[in-house]
Formats: sequence, structure tokens, C-alpha cells
Amino acid sequence: MRQSLQLVLTLAFSWILVSCQTSPVGPVPESAAKPLPRQAAAPRLTLDTPIPTGVPAAGTPELTEDIVFNLLAGEVAAQRGALDEAYAHQFQAALLSGDATAAERATRLALHLNKGELAVKAAGLWVELAPEDLTARQLLVVLMLRQDENAPVLDHLKTIVRISEGKDENGFLNVMAAINRELKRESAMGLMRRLVLEFPGDPRGGYAMAIAALVDKDYTAAEQEADRLVAAHPDWPKGYLVLSRVYLSQDDKPKARGLLADAVRRFPADPFLLSAYARLLVDAKELQPAYEQFLRLEEIESEGGDASYWLGLIALELGEDEAARGHFLRLLDLDKQTDVAAYYLGRIAEKREQSRQAVQWYQRVDGGEYLAEAQVRSVRLMAAMGETREAFDWLQRMRIQYPDQAARYYLIEVELLREHGTPAQVMALFDTAIGALPESNELLYARGLYAATQKRVDILERDLLRVIANDPKHADALNALGYTLADQTARHQEALDYIQRALALKPDSAAILDSMGWVLFRLGRNQEAIGYLRQAYDKLPDAEIAAHLGEVLWVTGEQQQAREIWQGILDKTPQSEHVLEVMRRLEI
Repeated sequence: MRQSLQLVLTLAFSWILVSCQTSPVGPVPESAAKPLPRQAAAPRLTLDTPIPTGVPAAGTPELTEDIVFNLLAGEVAAQRGALDEAYAHQFQAALLSGDATAAERATRLALHLNKGELAVKAAGLWVELAPEDLTARQLLVVLMLRQDENAPVLDHLKTIVRISEGKDENGFLNVMAAINRELKRESAMGLMRRLVLEFPGDPRGGYAMAIAALVDKDYTAAEQEADRLVAAHPDWPKGYLVLSRVYLSQDDKPKARGLLADAVRRFPADPFLLSAYARLLVDAKELQPAYEQFLRLEEIESEGGDASYWLGLIALELGEDEAARGHFLRLLDLDKQTDVAAYYLGRIAEKREQSRQAVQWYQRVDGGEYLAEAQVRSVRLMAAMGETREAFDWLQRMRIQYPDQAARYYLIEVELLREHGTPAQVMALFDTAIGALPESNELLYARGLYAATQKRVDILERDLLRVIANDPKHADALNALGYTLADQTARHQEALDYIQRALALKPDSAAILDSMGWVLFRLGRNQEAIGYLRQAYDKLPDAEIAAHLGEVLWVTGEQQQAREIWQGILDKTPQSEHVLEVMRRLEI
């Protein structure tokens, strides 16, 4: 029967397309209606037309003229925008045929009409015709709750749990997702508690309630639900896991760690507990204990690669390169996180001065967050081995193979040429790249920054103004232009305007705060400058910001503070050019 109805619906759509082409508006021509099988002229159905209730008795009827007529008439009405009539015909077709698809169509038409009672009626029929359809059940519950939050939905919720279990899903989470959108939090939790009582031996209900409270950031309720869950089901590992998440959400890492440590002792083979506990140890910088926990997890995981990934990273931090290599090779064997594994295998080979192997590993990285760095390292190694021409040829092949990433490959080539070419060659390459990709903000911005290093403020200004014209909210271009004008020209007031615009877009940027301090210093507003430079240095205590802050402090008489700031940088980086240059210039 279902296949026959589907065929009718398919034919209906074809017939509608033909009829719409010949008569886009108005009634269907009599000639178009004649081929439809009907026993008698059927009345025009509307939302006010009484419709019989109930589903056909056992033994679904064969495809009849009335069923065909209602299906086609419903589709024609929907095409014309007469949705009330379309609903009535689809509902009638569902009643006559016992077809759930027609009931679903009627439900969605009622939803579109915003007719809640009719939607409940159609969804109820849909559920009767397809009692195992999870979507139908969930939608019926939602519609009933929209009509009345005290609607008798508990039996439907119990059925959702049962159907979900057959799909290997947590039905309580499906229930919570359905009712949480329609009820106030207290009502939703009350209804969930009634449902949980229907399944006293199932801990997943309490788990769903704890998760829901956690998502709502009601940490007090989440902790209460999780405590209740652990007390009622002390042998269920996930209870401890959700309770630890509650602690972590409240930034109580010691409590979470203590709970997970006890749970891991109780459930030494539970992978979720092991992973959560090991990650907390990593966060606490206790790498050796974390490594041991991930080793246990790796033994349990037969196909997963999460443990091997973490083991490789931790082994690198511990200086155990050979062990790290083994873990990353295992990731490749498992076909898990292969780009990450190849990248780190390249790093290990590079550290061992096995340049050829490193290049081979780096060139196996074809996606992910390490792609750009792997490619840069690859071409640098090739150039260091005397294969500069091969490196450039490889980059050219990549541009041809991946034209949508051409700008990135040009920038890698620029970096290589900066190390192995002349400034004139670098600028020539930039000209070629921008000639090929004239609207690339990335290339224009990069050429502008490089021009600043060559004291070509004219090129910088030209390129960055083009970037800003393309993207007025490009804070980095505004900042770079403003800083360079402040640092290399006397156009300080103009520079201030650009930096103010950049700071409005990125008020927490240490680089832009540094630029603001520097331009204010150039304008003679030293105390204001110190305020901005201190903010920048607190956020990012790097050498360039330290050089600026120290210089302003020095010229305002705070020379001891300036020395302390500079010395702090030199203790870490004795050859810091930024700090040494300003000290030479001030004859310190």
C-alpha cells in the first residue's frame, strides 16, 4: 500500500507541474481534472469541514478513487497557497489510506498555518499510523505541551525512551531536548522527574537531568542532580563523570580531580573516566602521571586514537622522542589524526637532523591546523639542503594544484625568498602574486608590512589603504598603517586616527594598545602613553612592547623602572634586538 501511495504522490507532483504551467492561478481547468478517478463530485474541503476521526481498522484499504483525489487535491491546494484546504485533504487521505506520510504532511501544514489544535490532531494520527517513529512522538509531545503544559504526555515520553533504546540512544536526553524548549525549567524538571520514577533502575534519566541543569548553567541544581545520581547508582561510572564536569564548570579543579581519582580506582577500565582524569593531570602539568593514565587508556582503546595522540604530545614534552614517535606511528596505523601524526613525526625527524625524512613527513600533512607550518618547514629544509629550486618548484605545483590556496603558497614562497633572496626579489614576487590575485587582502597586507621593513612607507600606505577600502573593519591593517605613520613619519595626528579606529574594533589587543601608547608618546602625551603601554605589556610582555614602555619611562624620569623592564627581557633573550636598539639609541 505504501509503495502505491508514494507512486501516486510522485505522479501528483508531475501532474501539478504540468497544470501549473498551463494555469498558474485560478481553478484547475475541467480538462485537467477529468482524468482523476472519482466516484462522485467531492465537496470542497476546508478547515471547517467535519472530518471523521480514527484510523482505518486492521487491513489497510486498497488505493481508491477517494484516496487518490484527496492526495492530489491536497497537493494542488498547497501549490496554490490554499493551505487550509490542503490540510483538510491530506488529513482525509491519511484517514482513508492509513498512510503516515500523508499524516506527516497534514501535521506540517497545520504547523505552517500556526493552528495548534489541528497540528496536535494530525500529529496524533501520525503517531497512530507510525507508532515507532521517534520524530512523530517528539513532535506530538512538543505540540501537546504548546497547547497545555499539563498535557497527558507521560506515556508518550515513556515510549520515546523505549524507541530510543532500540536505536542505541539515550531516550531521556531526547525527551529533555523535546520538553526543555516548551516548558519553564521547573516544569520541565518536574516532568522529567516523573519520567525517571517510571524507570527506577535506569541511571540515564538522572544523568539527563544533571546535563540539562549544567547546560543551563544552574550549577547548584546540576550538582544536586549529579549527587542524587551517584547516590542512587554508585556503580554507574558516568555519574562520577557528570559530577566532575559540574565541579569543573565551577572552576573547582581540585574537587574534580579528587573525585575522578577515586572513580578511576573503582572503575579502572572505564575509558571515559581515564580520559577525563588524565586530561586534568595534563592541565595540572603533572605529565608523568598523566602519561601513565593515557597508557592504560591506550591498552583499552582498540580502535580509538585519542590516547595515542596525548601520549605522543606528553612524550615530546618529557623529552622522550622515541616513545613519542611510536605513539604517532600508531596513530597512522589506526588512520586517526594522520595530519597531526605526520606533522609531529616530521618535527622529531627534523630535531634528529634527518632532514630528508622530515620533509617527507611534512609533505604528508594535507589538512588541519598544522598544514601551513608543515609546508613552511618543508620548504625551509629543502632550501637548507641546497634544494632551493626544488622548493620553489614544489610551491608552484601546489599553487597550480590548489588554486583556491594560491595566496598562502605565495606567502610561503615569500618567506623562503626572504631567507634565500634579496629584497628586490621579494618585492618582485609580491608584484607577481598581487598581479595574479589583485583583490587578495592577505597578499596586500603582507606586502605592506614587508615594505615597512624596507622603509617604503609609500608602498605600505598604498597597499593598506586598499585593504581598508576592501574591508573597513580590518583592524590589523588600520593598526599597521597607524603605527608605521607614527614610527616613520611626522604624520602623528593622522596615525592616531587610524589606531583609534583599530582599537575600537579590538579593544583588548596588546599590539594595538602598544601602538596607541607609541603614537601618544610621539604626540608628547607621555603619561597617557605610559597607561596604554602598561596595559599592553601586562597582556603581552614581549620585547617590542618592553622597548617602547622602557623608552617612555626613561624619558619621563622613571629610569629604574625602565632598566628593570629591559633587564627582564634580556634575562630571557640576551640578544633581543628591540631592547638593545633602544638602549643604544639612548646611549645607555
